Amino acid sequence: MRHINQLTLDLFMGLILSLHYPLNANASRVRPMLPTGLTFTHRTTTHALFSPTEFYQTVRQYPDLIKLAHLDTIGMLRATLVQPGLQTTLTRNLTSHQLTTSTNMIPQGSVTAGRYQLTTAYDATGQTQSVLYVQDRYRHQLRTTVILRGKPHVGGIAYDATHHRIWLCSHRHGHGALVSISLTALRQFDPTTSAAVHYQQRWLLPDLTNASLLTYHHHALYVGQFKSGQRTQLVRYPLTAAGKLTSQTAGNQSTLPQAMSDWHGSLPPNIQGLAFYHHYLLLSQSHGTKASHLFLFKVDQRTQRYRRRNAVAAYRLPPQLEQISIHQKRAQLLYEPGAAPYRHQQAHPIDRLISIELPRLIN
Repeated sequence: MRHINQLTLDLFMGLILSLHYPLNANASRVRPMLPTGLTFTHRTTTHALFSPTEFYQTVRQYPDLIKLAHLDTIGMLRATLVQPGLQTTLTRNLTSHQLTTSTNMIPQGSVTAGRYQLTTAYDATGQTQSVLYVQDRYRHQLRTTVILRGKPHVGGIAYDATHHRIWLCSHRHGHGALVSISLTALRQFDPTTSAAVHYQQRWLLPDLTNASLLTYHHHALYVGQFKSGQRTQLVRYPLTAAGKLTSQTAGNQSTLPQAMSDWHGSLPPNIQGLAFYHHYLLLSQSHGTKASHLFLFKVDQRTQRYRRRNAVAAYRLPPQLEQISIHQKRAQLLYEPGAAPYRHQQAHPIDRLISIELPRLIN
């Protein structure tokens, strides 16, 4: 009887929370899909770190975020999705190559690919392999944790919907690099049987010493190089009809083909993410514990140097904003304060992917 009463109490409290906190009902409990044979301690966690109250205390401190956010009829944020893996992430140890869990994953990039939300993360300690989380956006369910090769920073991710191909930032031989994965490979990946996901393509970027931000736009990949306090270098790499990069001269000394660019530009310093929407360029700027900014520029084919003073609009947002990605009429904002290395340093807790309305941003 005691167990029945406790169950009844739990159900009652769950009903009360769902009525008062719609966000919690939709996003703060994500149902994991665990590979067979894994114990409770060997999995990627999927529940929220912070309560809805803590989350909204952060949101309410930033009027620009309230202005842009996707709200329901009673003023609660909609279309938010909890970031998985902030407490523990299923991955592999780089030394032993055995399955393990990391408690130090830092989210870096996120993009929508069909019904899935894809988010990258790397281990702050460098002891385990980087990962990519595959979430079902409609069911709020973690489909799988994809293990990547090595420990790249994976600062940017992009999706080519024409070829159902995911592109990731990487690093090789002192230069930035790009790798691609098919969407099918992500869906079918099993971390218990595969050491790492198979890459369809791997390219060296001779124009960049690192690849930190990435987006897909009009059959091309735009790759940015982050260097603290310096202007952000931006390079465009066109894709062929088959969805491949164009190679530079054959027979180079690198073990990877070198991608050919057709445009170079520069952005303000400390840019973490970029995305295109119609004739606009969106940039997220963030560094340290200070407030982040979201800039809106009009795209001009003659412009190669975007300056902050020329922005159409600038919005002040919570600190540690990482990648932004576009899906239909919304932009998704990815934050990293929920990661263990920052969790107790940051007074603005965010452990959810936040959706904002693009028409509001432009108007």
